[in-house]
Amino acid sequence: MGLLDNLLNAFLKATDPRPRYTESRCLLYKNSVGGCDRCYQVCPRGAVRLEGWRVELDEVLCTGCGLCTGVCPGVALEYPLGAIQEALIRGKGQIRCSKAEGKGEEVLCLGRLTPGLLAEAGSRFGKVVLARGDCATCRIGGPSVPEHLERMAEEARRYHPVEVEVVEGPLPGEPVGRRELFQALLGSARRAAADLVPEPPLPAPEEEKGLPAELRLRLVAARRAAEVRWPRIRVEEGCTLCPVCANVCPTEAVRRVREGEEYVLLLKVEACTGCGACVESCPPQVIRLEEAPKEELHQEVELFRGKPPWYDL
Repeated sequence: MGLLDNLLNAFLKATDPRPRYTESRCLLYKNSVGGCDRCYQVCPRGAVRLEGWRVELDEVLCTGCGLCTGVCPGVALEYPLGAIQEALIRGKGQIRCSKAEGKGEEVLCLGRLTPGLLAEAGSRFGKVVLARGDCATCRIGGPSVPEHLERMAEEARRYHPVEVEVVEGPLPGEPVGRRELFQALLGSARRAAADLVPEPPLPAPEEEKGLPAELRLRLVAARRAAEVRWPRIRVEEGCTLCPVCANVCPTEAVRRVREGEEYVLLLKVEACTGCGACVESCPPQVIRLEEAPKEELHQEVELFRGKPPWYDL
């Protein structure tokens, strides 16, 4: 590939507002019972289409607000989170949207802030302050952004007791001067260039490489919390040890292995998002959602073991 092709691909990548879509983590693609249309419901511009058991994103209609990434239960829709995490660190837990005037670190839309980003920033700084513009008239995220941020903050508190304050207008601090304005513009240009080669949010140990970046951020925040309420599942009596729960799990948190004449269902706790796909899809309906303590993170817990009733058929 020549230099011209590289430049063209970089330009197209930089100007494409759509999040990355990983169909293997999409509940539609996984054929989960009941499916999922959360991204379709939350999109303020009608840029999401559900076609052929997958999600299609319209490049023209998509504004890059990121609302769909926060509600996707399987983390199938995602933006590179490293640049936003760095901005939160530089701002010491404070960040503003592109429509909020004043100085400070900036993100296109606060809708791009996920529970993992909020929890990790809260684990560093205790309090996260988000400055927004007039969402009611904004053509990027729209009037649903403040309510969306409340939901993201509530989910973030499962992993760390973060305090999130949303203010309308500039971030707290002195009025912006010409030097600060120039530095902010320069910083925005550097971040745009950095987004062309996105990096994962944090260096991850080898055993965590399979986790999506969002779950790695939640895990980092949970390590710094005294207590967590990480979602997990429990399998009750009546399980037939069929493979449905493992097949529909979008993050491969559930797996089924054979040991002699027995089958065992195992759960990698930190990979569970609490999406409920296995709960809805379980044929005998014996799976329940609950919460895992911090001690169960980094564990693969046994959910059920036995000789399936169909083994001798």
